[in-house]
Amino acid sequence: MESMDKTQDLAFQQIKTRRVFEEICEQIRNRLSSGALKPGDKLPAERDLAVEFKVSRPAVREALRTLEISGVVSLRKGVKGGAFIRDGNPAILTQSLQDLMFLGSVSLRSLAEARVLINGVVIRLACERASEDDFRALAENIDFIESSEDLQHRANAGVMFFRLIARATRNEVLMMLVDSLGDIIRVVIDRTGRVARPELVAVRRRILAAMKARDADAAIHEMNDYLAVVHLGIDIGEPVIEVVKPGRTVAAVAKKAANTRHVGAKPKAAPASRKAR
Repeated sequence: MESMDKTQDLAFQQIKTRRVFEEICEQIRNRLSSGALKPGDKLPAERDLAVEFKVSRPAVREALRTLEISGVVSLRKGVKGGAFIRDGNPAILTQSLQDLMFLGSVSLRSLAEARVLINGVVIRLACERASEDDFRALAENIDFIESSEDLQHRANAGVMFFRLIARATRNEVLMMLVDSLGDIIRVVIDRTGRVARPELVAVRRRILAAMKARDADAAIHEMNDYLAVVHLGIDIGEPVIEVVKPGRTVAAVAKKAANTRHVGAKPKAAPASRKAR
């Protein structure tokens, strides 16, 4: 009985649209959303799908290639090959955003601003949910960054720093967003030239200290300062990035941006009241 129900769930409908391959993709995605198809499942052979959909094999082939590019299916060759439903891959989100940025549909400024806002949410949630194991992992990460003299190793550990904070939220969607935005910014930094910023080690330690104290406001303040330093000066044909933080006016942002162009990219010292926290 259970086998019969599953067969009915997987039943496809005859195509009645000009954009045949898109309709095929939509029906397969609908099976995913209903739970009839799951990661690891193998789709019927190309010729069988063509018969079931009542379309040509080239239309089925085009649909499967489209789903492969989207990261939904994996096409394997050989005797045991075929079209298999893939596990979710956050790299697809990263690549899509990166492509949109380089095509001009999404600005680097907007991505940097989104990164600040999302990391603020992540920090606040991490302050509530982080465990002692999370704090220990972050401390070890910072120690490694401080001790390493290899710029690439430091960069890799810097990416992991954000990932560890996101992991502490226990929210897989936030983890994917943090990874994607961080990876894109990293690509831009690598293309424009990476610079060692040993001064950020102290900022990382202040972020961790605020998190351990469950002081979300202080942790967000330090994270915003951290990201301002990282984002400052990144340029792909746009003005120097200055992220608008919540509660700040456009005039205040413009004034600070003008000042930083004259005095350089050194991070501003934290106020005495903040240091005392």
